[in-house]
Amino acid sequence: MIHSGCDIINDIYDIRIDKICKPNGAIASDQISLKNAWVYMIFLFSTALILSINLSLILFLCLLIGIIVGGIMYSHPLFRFKDKPGIAMADMALCFALESIGVWSIYSPINSDCLTVAAYIFVLVFSLTFMKDFKDTAGDINSLPLLMGIHRAAKVCCMLTILPLIPLIYVITKYYYFTPAAVIYAVFAAGCIQILLRDPAGDGNKLKDRMIMALTIPNFTMLFVVVCANH
Repeated sequence: MIHSGCDIINDIYDIRIDKICKPNGAIASDQISLKNAWVYMIFLFSTALILSINLSLILFLCLLIGIIVGGIMYSHPLFRFKDKPGIAMADMALCFALESIGVWSIYSPINSDCLTVAAYIFVLVFSLTFMKDFKDTAGDINSLPLLMGIHRAAKVCCMLTILPLIPLIYVITKYYYFTPAAVIYAVFAAGCIQILLRDPAGDGNKLKDRMIMALTIPNFTMLFVVVCANH
């Protein structure tokens, strides 16, 4: 619900850009009115916060900060963090890291392992999410590909893609059974780099798909390994 609400507030303030980049989007194509979009967004945020406060006060606070930083400050014209590429990705990475801390607090006290996981998620999200901007170069006002040029930005993204391997290798030294997750990440990272070095703007949607797989599948692999180990 939090992510959906943040997507909606982003689409509300990006309606002019989305008419170029995503003309079939619900708001950009007028399938949903701006008034109804605001009502739906407020409903999602309110419901999520009510549910979260019944699970954990820390989760509630983390999600509230996420709405302010990752929703309002990311998209609102007064702040517009999304138009500052480095700050935008740090913003998103912070929100995901806070979510991990909040979810952890439901089951266990906050400890060093929790903060290690949050740091890994921050590095992972920050390193990969620059890739999503290559598909929107035709309509974006400010993004890494527009600021640096597509080929230079692609080279920077290639280097950033390698960065999450550092915490993964560190984790493997403590928990060897996470090795498959690191291997899977390396495979998807190589797929992203292949597109970045070839045609990241032309294959922007494919690049985003591979980025999402690199963000998620290794983490689900780690979850699967832990669940199997506990049984």
